[in-house]
Amino acid sequence: MSRRFSKWALLVVVGLLCLALVAFPACTSTGEQQEEEEEEEPGVTIPYKNDGIFVEETIGDIDSLDPAWAYDTASGEIISYIYQTLIYYDSSATDHFVPVIASDLGTMSEDGMQMRFTIGTDATFSNGDPVTPEDVEYSFERAMVYDPFYGPVWMFYTPLLALDSSGGWTVGELQVTFAEIDNAVEVDGDQVVFNFIAPFPELVWRQILANSWGSIVNKQWCIDHGDWDGTEATWESYNNPDEEDMTLYNQAMGSGPWKLDNWDPGIQITLSKNENYWKGPETVPFDNIVYKVVTEWTSRKLDLLNGEADYVDVPRENIGELLPIDDLVAWEKLPELHIDAFNFNFDIQADTYIGSGALDGEGIPTDFFTDLDVRKGFSYAFDYDTFIEDVMLGEATHIGSPIVDGLSYYDPDYAKYTRDLDKAAEHLEAAWGGLLWENGMKFTLCYNVGNVARKACCDIMAEALASINEKFQVTVLAMAWPTFLNASKAHSLPMWLVGWQADYPDPDNFISPYMQSAGAFAGPQGYGNAELDALIVEARTELDDTTRGELYAELAQIYHDDPPGVILAQPEGRRFFPKYIHGFYFNPVIPGSCGPLWDMSKSES
Repeated sequence: MSRRFSKWALLVVVGLLCLALVAFPACTSTGEQQEEEEEEEPGVTIPYKNDGIFVEETIGDIDSLDPAWAYDTASGEIISYIYQTLIYYDSSATDHFVPVIASDLGTMSEDGMQMRFTIGTDATFSNGDPVTPEDVEYSFERAMVYDPFYGPVWMFYTPLLALDSSGGWTVGELQVTFAEIDNAVEVDGDQVVFNFIAPFPELVWRQILANSWGSIVNKQWCIDHGDWDGTEATWESYNNPDEEDMTLYNQAMGSGPWKLDNWDPGIQITLSKNENYWKGPETVPFDNIVYKVVTEWTSRKLDLLNGEADYVDVPRENIGELLPIDDLVAWEKLPELHIDAFNFNFDIQADTYIGSGALDGEGIPTDFFTDLDVRKGFSYAFDYDTFIEDVMLGEATHIGSPIVDGLSYYDPDYAKYTRDLDKAAEHLEAAWGGLLWENGMKFTLCYNVGNVARKACCDIMAEALASINEKFQVTVLAMAWPTFLNASKAHSLPMWLVGWQADYPDPDNFISPYMQSAGAFAGPQGYGNAELDALIVEARTELDDTTRGELYAELAQIYHDDPPGVILAQPEGRRFFPKYIHGFYFNPVIPGSCGPLWDMSKSES
């Protein structure tokens, strides 16, 4: 339940980011029984209920319904049901697309400086308004005007204006003019034109456009509901808003198959079929989508087996309870472009989770993780093998850098930490001039509630540290997803565990959030420096394949030698559906886990 919030530094050319896309292995589906260790019998029959309704039960709420704000997979999933983009991924492919709002896939100029899309479809919003080129222009300019704190809008700023943001929340003052925003996206008759600051690869821009942040909003509806009016006179007052001040935070007007009925935060979201759907309401496979927050696995499991839920979040440790059930289809070995990692906060800006705030045995100081020996000690303390074998049931790969398998330049031989309590003790004894070892520490380690695997990770870390020195006391705390997300962005958590899923499949999309000073994680951590940022930009913009690989190898080594966090593992994906759910396919970049509901269906046959 995570995605990127990263930002990039100044760009001349964003290289050919996806120059060497790796083909993803075919996903497999199996209903085969495995050895029974649970009470369930293969003969369990799941009753067909709630005809026309798809019910998903998951562990946490969404963050926002605003495409310009939302940068987590939970929010992105719901947004993708309500809104549509210019183009979208063609089934499970990450490098092929189909037109949606646009009538073509876009035409790049010969010099790579401009891409044009024709808006020639019959698309309408759910209130019946036609989708116009002006709506498309407004959608992207609105996002750049708002540019919310650690949001997804860097993906527009980087290629269009060679900036990592508008500047308001990164450097404290605006670094862009309205004229620059206005000129970046223009309407030319029935076409929308994107003007790049430097030649930009077609594939990457299409991948950027295809996800939730590229959603097309209804300009006039937004303005009528208090949103930015599209003029230079007012734009600065809308820059970097508070989340709940954004017009589309908890209301929506899209052109997608479903429309918002109700969002009861922390409980459920209900969507209903868009009866004005421009492709025909008969093409919408579900009358309603119900997204429920159910934190307890036993409750989710019972609802799945009773037919009350059509898809539920299944903790890795509980998959064995479902494998013997013949009436479920189990998809396995799904090639996730995803990693989980602990992130160290170098500049903790709240005392809520750090006890006394000093190395007096009752807390830690706000700059605790600036000490390299602390970070290396933690990195050696974690039991990676136990995590992979017992928590992930062997369905994960121990990797040492943010560059995951499935990306160009991935190398399984990149340096990685392994559990070594002697080395951990050596570094922790040296940390803070011996004061840490002598006095001990206390702090709170947070994860998002309901995520059993992440809780287990936190417990493993806490127990390992306590085994090294009984004065090392780490409390593990569950937090609701939106609260957790906001606390991490606000630099409040001393150390936290969260995952990263690809915005698009290129190593820069993983290196930047974890290592660049304005990145999704590195930014809230206070990690990074100008020299490292320059190296990241160099790797991003390098056109020679061999040289680019060498640069990413260098960055992977830096992550190991000066760790901003602890990379745990890259998991394999699994999904479980009752046999009456049809049409699932896996695309590692589509947000959410239950699949592309617009292409799925539900029937007893």
